[in-house]
Amino acid sequence: MSFDSTDPDDKTRRVALPAPVLHRLAGTDLIARGSVNVISVKAIRAWAGDWWSQKRGDVWTYVERKLTEHLDRNDMRARISDSEFLIAMNNDQGLAAQATSVRILEDVLTHLLGSADLNDLGISSVIGLQGGEAVCRRIDAGAVLAARARRDSQRSPMRRTTEVGDEARRTPVAFTTASGAALRVDFTLEHVVNLRRNVTTAIRIEPMVTHLGSGRQASSRAISRLPDRDIAFIDEATLKYAALFARGAQGYNVPDLILPASFRTLGTQRGRDLLTGTPGLSLALLRGGVMIELVDITRGTPPGRLIEVVGLLKALTRGVIARVLPEKGALLGLKDARLAGLTLDASDLTGPAERVAMDIMTFGRDAKSVAPMTSLQGLVAEGYFAAADTAGLTHAALRAAHPVTTTRAAA
Repeated sequence: MSFDSTDPDDKTRRVALPAPVLHRLAGTDLIARGSVNVISVKAIRAWAGDWWSQKRGDVWTYVERKLTEHLDRNDMRARISDSEFLIAMNNDQGLAAQATSVRILEDVLTHLLGSADLNDLGISSVIGLQGGEAVCRRIDAGAVLAARARRDSQRSPMRRTTEVGDEARRTPVAFTTASGAALRVDFTLEHVVNLRRNVTTAIRIEPMVTHLGSGRQASSRAISRLPDRDIAFIDEATLKYAALFARGAQGYNVPDLILPASFRTLGTQRGRDLLTGTPGLSLALLRGGVMIELVDITRGTPPGRLIEVVGLLKALTRGVIARVLPEKGALLGLKDARLAGLTLDASDLTGPAERVAMDIMTFGRDAKSVAPMTSLQGLVAEGYFAAADTAGLTHAALRAAHPVTTTRAAA
């Protein structure tokens, strides 16, 4: 293996790959999705010293055992040198895939060396293929560990990565609707946790709309009844906020960004032009780490039109998620749209606890056959993560405190 550059700050390197591994990776989107990583047991080889040639067989056997334990049956795993293993995951990408690689290496080092020192966690992300070699970039294992097992947006160390600046937080957007009502839009950040990997894999921007006359926060149903012009204004404000956020959240160890927007807005050419024309949201950034969440998909959404719009948005972004309501037939016609995910928002769950639990279980049962990512978001307490996990969902997120509420409490 050799480094691409003599620049000490360039942490990319090339690793020769066996022909069968190259053949299996070719023609897939696994590398583009950030699903392929390389783990190194060089720390064990250094510890073994002259005994490595005798001990390495046992090390390889234990690594294989851990790979089988943590990976799905169809995930790819291959030893590519005497101390490195390539892992390609079909259902995980980005931070989730990195977290799995870190956990596997942690287990191996702890078992064979007695501990897993941060400096020994040699993990690289495969970012390309060139001339029969994998182009790899070193992963900051510390950043991955910081994102793991932290579910509260207010306390998460990921806030250091995702902070957009005090000025942006102090500047809500106010506007007057077509009917004359004065509304204000504040923004909070939800940390979307992969329940299986227990790591924050996405940050979702949540626009919170307040009626200035009464001081009451508008429900999602009330917002959905606004005219197209007002909905488009909220979507445009969300995109502009996302651009501020994205400036400080770029790199190989940061979560994806989920932007909620109306199907009514992005279903138009003007809305898609707004998406690609917002300063700070380049096409490379959109495709590299931004997912669109269509927030107003209902049983009345024309399936053919949905398929068309999702296809157009998938060409511009990393993927498209649909937020659905807890109602009978809500998922009919969605499978053909080939969505990246489905989400159920806690604010849409009403009624007694038994009904809420049933709605979550029904969503978990039906959604898994429609999209690979299924999420329960906007949760008021961490205890609901267990309900999401029991229902078979892949992700969950706590709703951050309303900025106005937080300010008043501090005062």
